[in-house]
Amino acid sequence: MHNQCLDHSLSRHLYKLSVGAVSVAAPALLVTLSAMLSFSVNADKMSYTTPLSGLSAEEKLDFELGRSLFERFWVPSPSSTTASDGLGPIFNARSCHSCHMNGGRGHAPQEGQLGSQVPSFFVRLGDKNSPNTGILGDAMYGRQFQQLGSSAVPSEGDYTIHWNTKVETFSDGTQVTLRKPSIKWTAKHYGKFEPTTGISLRVTPPLVGMGLIDAIDDATILANEDADDQDNDGISGKANWVYENGTRVLGRFGHKAHVSDLSHQNQSAFNGDLGLSTPLFPAPSGDCTQQQVKCIKAPNGNTPHIDNLEVGHLQADRVDEFVALSRPPAMRNLDKDWFVKGKAIFDKLECGSCHVPKMTSGTDAKYDVLKSRRFYPFTDLLLHDMGPELANEFPVFNAEPTEWRTAPLWGIGLSEAVSGRKGFLHDGRAATIEEAILWHGGEAKPHKEAYKELNKAERNLFMTFLESL
Repeated sequence: MHNQCLDHSLSRHLYKLSVGAVSVAAPALLVTLSAMLSFSVNADKMSYTTPLSGLSAEEKLDFELGRSLFERFWVPSPSSTTASDGLGPIFNARSCHSCHMNGGRGHAPQEGQLGSQVPSFFVRLGDKNSPNTGILGDAMYGRQFQQLGSSAVPSEGDYTIHWNTKVETFSDGTQVTLRKPSIKWTAKHYGKFEPTTGISLRVTPPLVGMGLIDAIDDATILANEDADDQDNDGISGKANWVYENGTRVLGRFGHKAHVSDLSHQNQSAFNGDLGLSTPLFPAPSGDCTQQQVKCIKAPNGNTPHIDNLEVGHLQADRVDEFVALSRPPAMRNLDKDWFVKGKAIFDKLECGSCHVPKMTSGTDAKYDVLKSRRFYPFTDLLLHDMGPELANEFPVFNAEPTEWRTAPLWGIGLSEAVSGRKGFLHDGRAATIEEAILWHGGEAKPHKEAYKELNKAERNLFMTFLESL
């Protein structure tokens, strides 16, 4: 793969597009909602969930309806309302918003804190010997450990996180302490895991520009693939081919690029994290396994007027629309000399080999506003070997334990302003962007070592550049 340099004039063009005023008048209800939001919420907090420019009045209204569903607090069945019941009976969170605060990233528990107190952190389960045709979880506990349960069904248990540390030293003698999480189980209410069950600690990723990523043609992603490193640049980006409903498709979402499209991503979260039935995942008991008999037999919220589901087709579509049409934050500080200098360091370190700056969406996107749009996510959406320090304990389709999808960098500097949370990489171990860089291993190790050779002034320039994306 070849480094794709960011054209400065194109960046300015993108900036103008992404901050352009909405030109279509909204209905009175939407004007009221927008006014309430603008006065009650700091602008930075809305950086990930502001609608794209150019939406129709109907799309704007649907966008806000989707936001309300995203923020809805669900309750277990039976309930006095059929519009928001069906939670669980075992689950990790009570709303999408509680995991993705303002569309932002999650965070890891503090030292000794119970996992049940941090809904944006969770434990994925998988078979260490899983074939690449699917994700096989634990026979009893399923694919995800559920720390919460309804009054009628006990949770699957709980755990605490402990942090082990090590020190990285720069060429100028500067030292940075890194931390790595380890899990201590405080309870497993359904017995032991199977001997072949592995775990993967995860934080919820930010929902930045998901609609644009969804709209990229497969061919655009595959054009950067070089699984066998045929160009001998040390980078071997690999696509994750996944199976959904028996069909082999290209993965692009999730830490392992193991989900193909936005609807699957959203509905799998509804089902796995909240225990809600959806059109694509109609099981009303969520991640309950057949061995959890009490869980399977518990009351559910499937309702005739909601397509005999807990989250019906219309509700799922509105949430998709909210996530898809939330615009990514525009790049900032493009007119600063240090931005250009920081970009030069980005190029010098060859970060763009994986964090590809520019993408263009396809012509057949679901929404017109997403079609043929040039944008800058800084990712290739491919898998890369990041070394044993970042490995989890099981494969995910054809993503090996050491392989992870290149994380998009756009909006990264606004992470804390959006959600009040810090924590980068798949398990939130990195409290800063610099710490995330220092965890890069495998095929990214030479780039990390080159970063460690920079002097303090160069490192500061580089960080301010990344924080402006």
